[in-house]
Amino acid sequence: MDTREEIGKRIYELRRYFKITQKELCEGICTQAYISKIENGSLAIAADILFQIAERLGVDINYFYDSTYNSRVDYALEVELEARELVKNDDYEMLRELIKREERTPLMNNNKFKQFILWHKSLCKRFLDENHYEALELLEEALKLCNTSTKSYSEREIQILINKANLFIDISEIRSFEKAIVIYKDAKVAIESLPYIHDNDLLTLILYNLARAYTLEHKPEEAIKYAEEGIINCQKTNSLFGFGQLHFILGVNHKELKKYSIALEHLEKAKVISNLSNNFGSMPIIEKNIKKIRDLFNYEKV
Repeated sequence: MDTREEIGKRIYELRRYFKITQKELCEGICTQAYISKIENGSLAIAADILFQIAERLGVDINYFYDSTYNSRVDYALEVELEARELVKNDDYEMLRELIKREERTPLMNNNKFKQFILWHKSLCKRFLDENHYEALELLEEALKLCNTSTKSYSEREIQILINKANLFIDISEIRSFEKAIVIYKDAKVAIESLPYIHDNDLLTLILYNLARAYTLEHKPEEAIKYAEEGIINCQKTNSLFGFGQLHFILGVNHKELKKYSIALEHLEKAKVISNLSNNFGSMPIIEKNIKKIRDLFNYEKV
């Protein structure tokens, strides 16, 4: 395989890894037809275009030329993929084994890889050991590795920020809604400053967490504001991610404001979306809230 074909193959593989389309990859850089020709090896890519494509895909430009470098990156990407799948399945025992294995490799000298490992080690500390202070320290250590300033974060670092804020929400011994909200808002500013986003659901996640934090703080107006912004982002990105949860948050907060017809409307939507997405775990609490409104205020006869 010549250099032209190798570069095209690697662009294609990375693009598929990040689950982005040719149109998304080339936006603001070149035409989709140009990228298509690069990926099938029929055209040599211009150096300035390759630099921008590498930046958008989150790799050094050497990834496309240096076989030693790209084999390391390929391995690191495979480790990340394996770790993310374990987290998705809540298999933290196997995640810990993976971390122990990778901590012995030379890749730990790479700050980006080390950051990923520290982040996932924090998850093990939280969910296996219930050592929340050490989990927090590991996240702090991870954040110090790669960001250039407190106002400049990558998507990964934004995810780490969200995990950090979640600790302040979910763990009673260190609970601080105020700290969590500040961190979520920093994450929101950071993601809105990025020139390109691989994960279109990340902003929805931040908005959902802000709405949840304000719900727990019994500040319904603020919760509604961020939940509505989250709904708009779901519609904009054509994604169901978080859509049902955001409608649920709107429902319980309108209920707190005694706007029962609006509350019921959102709770019914949350129920439908949960059914469509097979998210049956949330169904009991949705139905409980719907029943409470109907029973207390005899809504069906109004």
